[in-house]
Amino acid sequence: MPDRWVLVIAASYWQIPLIETVRRLGFKALAIDRNPDAPGAKIADKFAPVDITDGESTINLAKMMKVSGVVSDQTDLSVPTLAKVTSALGLPGPSPEVAFNTTNKARMRELAKKAGLKNPRFRVFSSVDNAKNAIDEDHEDAPGGVGLPCVVKPTDSQASRGVQKIEYRKDLVPAVEEAFQFSREGRILVEEYIKGTEVTVEGCRYAGVTHLLGVSAKRHTPPPHIIAMNLDFPAPFPVETHEKIHETYNKLVDALGIVAGSVHGELIVSSDGIYLVEMANRGGGSGTSSHVVPAISGVDLLEANVWYSVGDERPVQRTMDRASVLRFMVFPPGKVREILGLEKAQQIPGVVRTDLYIKPGDTLVPPVMDTQRHGYIITVSEALEEAQKVADEVEKAISIVYE
Repeated sequence: MPDRWVLVIAASYWQIPLIETVRRLGFKALAIDRNPDAPGAKIADKFAPVDITDGESTINLAKMMKVSGVVSDQTDLSVPTLAKVTSALGLPGPSPEVAFNTTNKARMRELAKKAGLKNPRFRVFSSVDNAKNAIDEDHEDAPGGVGLPCVVKPTDSQASRGVQKIEYRKDLVPAVEEAFQFSREGRILVEEYIKGTEVTVEGCRYAGVTHLLGVSAKRHTPPPHIIAMNLDFPAPFPVETHEKIHETYNKLVDALGIVAGSVHGELIVSSDGIYLVEMANRGGGSGTSSHVVPAISGVDLLEANVWYSVGDERPVQRTMDRASVLRFMVFPPGKVREILGLEKAQQIPGVVRTDLYIKPGDTLVPPVMDTQRHGYIITVSEALEEAQKVADEVEKAISIVYE
């Protein structure tokens, strides 16, 4: 039987589980990344140093290798390219329209509004000068203006790049200027800040059925930069609130046109309803889709994604309902001389996975985006309180010696 190649778009740290899944299922993994030293390059059967946003080059490579499927996970950047490749080769995957719907935050706002779902008041801008008026200027999407506090973000970025909460008028222009630096299409959102609890919704849609497999409550760093530091699964809400979250999640999947694949969303649970933050047709980052979801639900999202990509769409079924904590580590600034306790922490019962992104010789700085966090902890247990205790134990076990 000839080799069947599956193209994995991106070979970064959190794509390694997907590459491993492709190979475990009996396919050959062809990975691409603009970084020739990407960690997934050594895991794949074949690697090509191609920028994951370069649709034309990726299509040409996929045709040359006669790939049977195309996959990616945990990154928005790859989704438009994935859609272009699957469309060009006639393979299963999101359409270019759905890829745009689920990676462009302005488009999400428009579709959620059309579907009658709750949005923050928002404005979309393509220049700093126009954005100055967002707070006060009346608009059909922001009656009375966006107001203060507000949130500034690029329309097409991820991992909290260029995202800030603004409390004072004097901080708006610097935040807008920073956000433009992270927007590939040259547009930003300025939107109303909604008080409430931010939650993630993790699930998928296969064989015509939409599944919600996990809901977490998020905790962030203090403003201005909004960086997730802890996700508790399940979110500690009453049953009625979970039912409303589930209903909103299903409506958003339909409104954005998602027909198959992993789904990761972020919502705000407020006193007057549930608001959209964003929703993507890919798995949640930092191991959420590869480690958290399987640990709490028994559903292997990566396996389902690979089978779907090669034309074998299989129904999924939840087999368990457990609790998990995804916590991020940030250490004080300084130059790292030695890391202590990591191996011990990895052996603690209840730890699904824990690791650091840093190494001796690195100089640590306070993070201003998700990609600058220093490490992570994923734990699982039958009850949330126990999963939290395990995460606490891991944090105590790991320490940094500075030069």
